[in-house]
Amino acid sequence: MQERLYLLLDSKGTPLANAVLESPPNSEVLQIRVLNDKADEVAAHREIQLIGIDDSTPNRVGVIVRQRDDKLVIQPTAALDSNARENLRILTDFSSVMYPVSGRWKGQRAVRGKDLSCGGVAFYASTALEDREIVELVLPVTDSPLVIKTQILRTLKEEGNVPLYAAKFIDLIQDEEALIRKAVFSIQIRTSD
Repeated sequence: MQERLYLLLDSKGTPLANAVLESPPNSEVLQIRVLNDKADEVAAHREIQLIGIDDSTPNRVGVIVRQRDDKLVIQPTAALDSNARENLRILTDFSSVMYPVSGRWKGQRAVRGKDLSCGGVAFYASTALEDREIVELVLPVTDSPLVIKTQILRTLKEEGNVPLYAAKFIDLIQDEEALIRKAVFSIQIRTSD
């Protein structure tokens, strides 16, 4: 049986640690094993959110009932919908390139990533982009770089005359979604270590 990996967040949505679910996902109480010696840090919270790394793992809110070494017993109190996974946004810093799809400009242009979620990305680019414009972005934070179609949602702000754009991923295939989700979770865990 494959391990069910979860990201644990506090009640405000701040990531705390990774954990492996050791009980069936629909049990009355959930037993998890907290990874990387973070059990005490997680146990300091009364209520936590459990966000599964893949679609087959239900997302939950629960109350910590008991701790023993690196294991916690959680009493689920509510289900979280799949948007909880999509809305998980992590700060990241990467340099990459984008290519035009619409043909308004040509060639490749440099971008600098600011944050990443399972559903989109925010990045700085000195090239002027229009709302709803589609570009192909090379995402270097996955196991091997992915070329992902993104649609510009809006300009967020500028930093030193360089605009920050919010974009959503479009036309993803399931394998790409899984690779992006894995990257989001692994970056989050590295930054919380």
